[in-house]
Amino acid sequence: MSNAVILALVLMAVGIITLAAELLLPSFGVLGVVGILCVLGSIATCFWINQYLGVALLVGLAIASPFIFSWAMRLWPRTLFGRRMILLHSESAPAKPLYSLGQIGTAMTQMRPTGECEFDNTRLEAISELGIIPAGSKVKIVSLGDSMPVVRKVEA
Repeated sequence: MSNAVILALVLMAVGIITLAAELLLPSFGVLGVVGILCVLGSIATCFWINQYLGVALLVGLAIASPFIFSWAMRLWPRTLFGRRMILLHSESAPAKPLYSLGQIGTAMTQMRPTGECEFDNTRLEAISELGIIPAGSKVKIVSLGDSMPVVRKVEA
């Protein structure tokens, strides 16, 4: 084997090893840049040896790169550093609503149609079902909307 072939193989091996190390170690991109430069140096050396060998290596790496990248992204969350970087998904019970259907409260502001109501010492925004409701009126929750309860004035 000639020295150029050995150089191309060594550069490719060092490039692959440093790119794998970039995946596994926190080097902030330094190992990745070194790895890419080594792979490019290997391609350039292959072009210097024979133009067809250089083209074959370049095309082969261009075709294999997306598959290798996809495999590396599936592997990365399983590494020590990857597990520390990725947050775990945790499911919690939904919060209990502060209001319920049929609950009676007081309109704290004039509702035209939205305003603030107080239910059990908790103020929240509500929307009136029909027309304007004056401040201080007793209101009853008649339906639960997507973001706020719908209230109706209670006639005393």
